[in-house]
Amino acid sequence: MALRPVRSCGWLALAAFAGLAGGRSPALAADPDGFRRLTPGVLTVIPADTSADDTMQRGDILEITRGRTDREWTPKRDSIRGTLVEQAKNRTYPRDVWCLEFAFKPPRMIDVDLPAPELKMRRKRLWYLLYRVKNVGGRRTVASKDDPNQFTREEFEAPIRFLPHFVLESVEGLSTVEGAVDYRGYLDRVVPTAIEPIRSREGIPGRLHDSASMVETEIAPGEERWGVAVWEDVDPRIDYFSVFVRGLTNAIRWRLNENAAFAVDDPPGLGTDHALESLRLDFWRPGDEHDAIEGEVRIGHAGLLERMAIGVRVLEALGRPRLTKAEPTAGLAQLGLSWRDLLDPMTADREANAIDRDLAPSLAPLQKVIARLAAINEPTARGPVVKDLFGDMGIEWIEDLSRGLAGPTDPERTTARNDALSRLGVAADDLAAKPLESLAKILGGVGKIRSATLRDAELQPLFGPAAGRVDTLVRELATARAIALLDDLSLDRPQLTAGGPRGAFDAIHDLVESEPDAGKRTRLLDGLLGPEGPLLYAAATAVHEGIDHAWVFRYEIDAENTH
Repeated sequence: MALRPVRSCGWLALAAFAGLAGGRSPALAADPDGFRRLTPGVLTVIPADTSADDTMQRGDILEITRGRTDREWTPKRDSIRGTLVEQAKNRTYPRDVWCLEFAFKPPRMIDVDLPAPELKMRRKRLWYLLYRVKNVGGRRTVASKDDPNQFTREEFEAPIRFLPHFVLESVEGLSTVEGAVDYRGYLDRVVPTAIEPIRSREGIPGRLHDSASMVETEIAPGEERWGVAVWEDVDPRIDYFSVFVRGLTNAIRWRLNENAAFAVDDPPGLGTDHALESLRLDFWRPGDEHDAIEGEVRIGHAGLLERMAIGVRVLEALGRPRLTKAEPTAGLAQLGLSWRDLLDPMTADREANAIDRDLAPSLAPLQKVIARLAAINEPTARGPVVKDLFGDMGIEWIEDLSRGLAGPTDPERTTARNDALSRLGVAADDLAAKPLESLAKILGGVGKIRSATLRDAELQPLFGPAAGRVDTLVRELATARAIALLDDLSLDRPQLTAGGPRGAFDAIHDLVESEPDAGKRTRLLDGLLGPEGPLLYAAATAVHEGIDHAWVFRYEIDAENTH
C-alpha cells in the first residue's frame, strides 16, 4: 500500500514535544542549521494522545439518509423528527479509544549478512528505528446516569494488541532528472537475522521484537515492550525523510466518499473512507560524504522536509545556467514571452493533481515555445534563441525529436508512427516541410493525454528513442520559468544562494508573504515550483519550527493513489 506524505488531512493536529523517560529533558546540542541534534542513546518519549475528541463522534447513518431517501415522508400530525430518515441524522458514535506511549531513538544504519540465492550470504546495509511502546490505558466518554445529555470522560485499562505499521517516506528532490519533488516510500520489513545484531548493539537486555513478533501477544496494562522497524534498499541519497507509525492508537475518523452510491444490499460503511491516526516523525541526516555506520541522524520539525525541498529546488534552478550556459530570461524575451506564459494551465484541482502520481506535466508551455520558434522567419536566428532558452544542448534535443519524427526506421515503427500522426491530424509530408510547426501540433495533441503512462505510450512510436527529449525540454523550460521569475523580481542571486536551502526558502517565504494578493501569491509559487508549489508551500508553513512530531489522519483511498 502506498502512503502519501504531505496531503494528509491532519496536518495541524500536533502534540507537544516530550522529554526523556523519567522526566528528564532530551540532550540536544545547538546546530548552526537550526536542526536538533540528539545525543546517542537518548530516548525521545511521545506521550499517548489523551484527548477525548475521538471517543464521541457524530454523523449520519448514510445508508439511510443517503441510500434510502425513498423512505422520506412528512407526517401530518407528528413531528418530522420522528421519521426513520430524520432519526438517522447526527447520530452519536461513542467508542473506547486507546493510545500507546511511544519512545524512540533516531534511525540508524547497520550492515548485516542476509540470506541470498544459491545458499549464500550477502552483506547488506539496513536502516532501522529502535522504539519502545507502553500500554498506558485508554479513555472513553460516558453519559451521566442522571442526565443523558451530560457527558464525562473516564479512563480505563485493558490489554492492547499492537499491530505496528512503519513507513519511511521522502518527498525530497534528489536530482534534476527526477524533478523538484520525488516520492519514495519504504515499508517496514521483517529481517530475522538483523534482530540480534541490533539488540546487541543497542544494549537491549530482554527480547527485541520485529513487526511480526510484536503482534503475537497483547501488551498488558503498564507493560513496556521494545521493538525495531527495519527498512531495506533505502535510497542512500535521501537526507530528509519522515517515518509514519500506525497502530499506536485505534482512533479513527471517516468521511463520505465523493463517488459513493448506496445500494439496498450494500454493507454499512461502504460509502465512507476511513482514516486511522498515525504518528509522523521527521528526520534529517548529513550527506553521504559524512555517512558511516555510526552516522548521525537528527530530529527535524514538521514542515522541515517541505522547506528544504523548496530551497533545494530554487538553488537547483539558479545553478542550472552555469552548467548549460543558458540565458533563459533573454531567450524568453526574444520570443516575446514571460515566465507567466509558461505556467502549467492544469492547476485548478490541485488536491486531485497532487494525489495522482501518474499525472504528467503540461506540454502547453513547450508547445507555445516551439510555435514561437517556428514563427521566426529567418531559420539561422532560431539557434541562438534555443541556446539562450535551453542551453548548449537545446538545439541537439530539438533536432533529435525532428529526426525521430521524420527519419527512416523499421517497417513496424513506421506503421505505428503513421497511425499516431493520423490520430493527431499531422500529415507525413509536413514533417520535412514544416518540422517545427508539426512538432508544435504534435505536442498540442499529445499534451491532452494527462496520464504519464499513456502519454509515454503515445510518444514512443512518434519519436522512438528520442521520446525522452520531450520530458527533458519540459524540465528545462520549468527551470527557465523559475529563473525568469526570479530575475523579474530583481532578487539578489548571490544573497539568495549564500544561506543554502534554508536561506533560499526564507527568501522565498519573505517574497510570498509580502504579496497581499492571494492569486498573485499562487502564481509566484506556480512559477517557481510548478503545480505542486502551493501545496508544498502550505505544508512548509503550516506549523512553527520546533514541533517535531504530529498526529495525522491518513485516508486509505488517498494512499492507494500515491504509487
